[in-house]
Amino acid sequence: MVPIPVVGQVSAGWSEPAEPVVDGCVEIDGEVLRLPQNARTFALKVRGDSMRGAGIFDGDYVILEFRPAQAGEIVAALIDGENALKRYVVQNGQPFLKAENPRFPALIPARELVIHGVMVALLRIIRDKR
Repeated sequence: MVPIPVVGQVSAGWSEPAEPVVDGCVEIDGEVLRLPQNARTFALKVRGDSMRGAGIFDGDYVILEFRPAQAGEIVAALIDGENALKRYVVQNGQPFLKAENPRFPALIPARELVIHGVMVALLRIIRDKR
C-alpha cells in the first residue's frame, strides 16, 4: 500500500482562493495505479459539480501526480491565484481549463496558469446510510 497525502480540497465548481492544507492520507495499492516507483502523488477532496460529466462528484478524492500535463488530461491548477479541477485544453496555442458541466464556463487565464498535478485516479468513499 502506498500512502498518499491529502493536501486539502479543490474546487470543481467556481474557482476559489488556493489554501493547501495537509489533511491526512489515503492508502492505495501502488500496483493498481501502475505508477512508477518514484512518482510523486497527492490527493485532493473535490468540492462542486463542474466535473460531473467526467464522473467526478462532490466529495470524491482525486489522486494526482506531479508531472507536466498533456492536452485533454484532468488537472488541479492554479489559475490567476485561484484553484480549480478541470480539463486542460490547448486551442490555437492558448491553454485554458474546461469544465465537464455545461453550466460552468471555460477558465481562460488572464495572468497565470500553473498545473499542480495531473489526475491519475479517482477515489469515491461510499458510506453505509443504515
